[in-house]
Amino acid sequence: MQHSKFYQPGHSAKMVKMLEREPKRYSAYFRGWCQAFGEHESIPGEENDIHWLFTEHQAGFILPQPMIRQLYREVLSRRQPQPLTFARDKVEIGSLQFALAKNQEKRILDIIENILTSGDDFHVFLTSHFMYGTAARIITLSTRKPLAIIYKEIGTLRIQML
Repeated sequence: MQHSKFYQPGHSAKMVKMLEREPKRYSAYFRGWCQAFGEHESIPGEENDIHWLFTEHQAGFILPQPMIRQLYREVLSRRQPQPLTFARDKVEIGSLQFALAKNQEKRILDIIENILTSGDDFHVFLTSHFMYGTAARIITLSTRKPLAIIYKEIGTLRIQML
């Protein structure tokens, strides 16, 4: 785990603490395959249609269908994708950016921070859950490694929290 301080453009010249980790990322061997997210709590996306799911060992989010193709371009089609950045009020990865809804901000950022600071290895992969439909994919950060029979390691993904 790396903790650093840096100047954040657009803000007064204050130093900002940043957490950063680089977990392994995985892709399914076959298109459409993924393991189930499992039993979870959720925060619905009432303002932005982005749903967040979490357990004690993983967190994930479901993007609306129009944003999925852009996410795939940013993460899966690149050997070294842009970092996934969680900021106070938004999430960014490359050119994809979305705001956190007011009912999501504090709880989600606390959960992501707990995963980043746990010291445990963690992994990034897609999961699904029957409650959200067959086409929904959950971008999952988990301290549990995904099933080797379904997923192959394809690299790493830098994850930052500002």
